[in-house]
Amino acid sequence: VNADGPALRVCIVGKTPLRYPFARIARVIAGPRVEWQATALAACQHEGLPIVFLNAAGVPTGYLQSVQGKTSRLHSVLEEMLGRPDWAMHYSHWLRAERMNLLQAWRRARQAAGKDVIEDDFRELVRQHIYRPETETLDLPPHSIEAGALTACTLQTLHLAGLQPRYWGGHGEPLELAADLARLLGLVLHLEMHGMGASLHGENAALLRVLHSFGARLSEHLSHLLGSLHCRFKTQLETWF
Repeated sequence: VNADGPALRVCIVGKTPLRYPFARIARVIAGPRVEWQATALAACQHEGLPIVFLNAAGVPTGYLQSVQGKTSRLHSVLEEMLGRPDWAMHYSHWLRAERMNLLQAWRRARQAAGKDVIEDDFRELVRQHIYRPETETLDLPPHSIEAGALTACTLQTLHLAGLQPRYWGGHGEPLELAADLARLLGLVLHLEMHGMGASLHGENAALLRVLHSFGARLSEHLSHLLGSLHCRFKTQLETWF
């Protein structure tokens, strides 16, 4: 992958090079066999395009994100909250509450569509995602396209919202905002696509079409989650004054 003026140029052995204008790129997902030229990486940074790197198993191993130039009010609230000794507890409570909200919203949507949700199945979902200890939260199975796309979508949204992917508490504990939001989106996707959160299977092209169809809805969920976190932390900060 190299830079070619206002575009990325992708060369594949034995095939005609492909050109992708930056104006039509929102995010980039790169597998382990992709070779990057420094000029291409620099161009993506200049354009504010996040790059998510996957390993051979399709699991995101890292990302490249441009430095945040303009921060938001939520950024300031997060930094202030992380100066408190009990921020991790409040953040954990918020994550658990949002997982419950997602499960309840999914059940209401299915009932409104005339599709019953077996109570025992719903209780099992609640047990897996709400009542298990935070350190034992059930991780949804990653897929090379699914996990990478959710991570990249989250990084792009955070950048546009003036937020960082990771924040640090006063004692060096990380608040993994991008990773936690991507996991919440993963829960949304699995509930909507598979009824009870089953693993995603299929060809990459088909998966990309499905993910694209959910794109607007996932963006709405991200906006709601960021608004909810802002409200929760802002309210908590105000109670301490």
